[in-house]
Amino acid sequence: MRDGFGREIDYMRISVIDSCNLNCYYCNPCDNNEHCHALNILSVKEVLCIVRAATRLGIKHFRLTGGEPLLHPQLDEMVLQIKKIPGVSSVSLTTNAVLLAQHAKWLKEAGIDSINVSLDTIDASEYERITKKPLLEEVKHGINAAIECGIRVKINVVLTPQTDVVALTRYVAKKGTDIRFIEMMPVGEGHTNGVEPYKKVIGTLSKLYGEPCRINTEKTKEINSGNDKRKIPDNGPAEYYIFPELGIRVGLIQAIHGKFCDTCNRIRVTADGRLMPCLGSSVTMDLVPDSWDFADDVEKDFAIVRALRAAIKAKPRCHNFNDNAVTYTKITETKTTEIEAAEVNAARNMSRIGG
Repeated sequence: MRDGFGREIDYMRISVIDSCNLNCYYCNPCDNNEHCHALNILSVKEVLCIVRAATRLGIKHFRLTGGEPLLHPQLDEMVLQIKKIPGVSSVSLTTNAVLLAQHAKWLKEAGIDSINVSLDTIDASEYERITKKPLLEEVKHGINAAIECGIRVKINVVLTPQTDVVALTRYVAKKGTDIRFIEMMPVGEGHTNGVEPYKKVIGTLSKLYGEPCRINTEKTKEINSGNDKRKIPDNGPAEYYIFPELGIRVGLIQAIHGKFCDTCNRIRVTADGRLMPCLGSSVTMDLVPDSWDFADDVEKDFAIVRALRAAIKAKPRCHNFNDNAVTYTKITETKTTEIEAAEVNAARNMSRIGG
């Protein structure tokens, strides 16, 4: 389905749980965030209902996020059942990988298509400073386990002034996976920190490995470097570069310095069932309101289709991260109400949104 600005929306991120086993300062400020969560998160049945409705509108790529999704006790069953839904092309996962070594095998068996691992440093003391937990070795074991199971893995790095781009890239190159450097967004405890991704990442790596080859930025990206010519499916906003000496893709996701709103193809569902057409906007919609009373699942599915259609049509042209004030927009099937508020999204942490 196309939104009001002609963009094809075919990608949905679903936060299946908003609790986490880490306390990264830019994501969740709670000291004990196993208890920092909504009282009512989506059930597996509700997630499946949302996915079925989404496929009717042409959404075919689904990413399960958190919090930390591996804390969800029924995640394997959820992946398995989503993969069975007609119209689903891919199911991916974003995780901090602390528990991944224990679960990689059954994720592969359930049919997971790819896993993104959030890893901001490979220095143990720096990892503990960022996450408040001494669990770097568990993360490394999880990455190894997923690769050994044959799962396609990408490493996601949130850029800060302290990020050691070279050390991380060398570590990932040895694994043969992709690495993406993500500009920190001003959401929740996150903040802009003056880091320009292209300058810090590509500028730094170019001094060691020479000028990279820019990869085509289509939904299917083609590597064309020397004798390496291959197409790799990719549904995200990253700009990819390849350094022949490294042999891996180095991606940049730049919400501020490389604004990609014109080609945005995604919507998000929070752990408590709110739909966010744009991470950088306060347009929201309740997909599973308590007041809905349906005779059967089919009727409920079509009600969610109508709600999704309304929300996609209300997707804003671009994010408002740079604005001093935003408009809170609440969408229902029958009306849209707007209330002026200052930086509404900044009050909601990334762990609640499904970053």
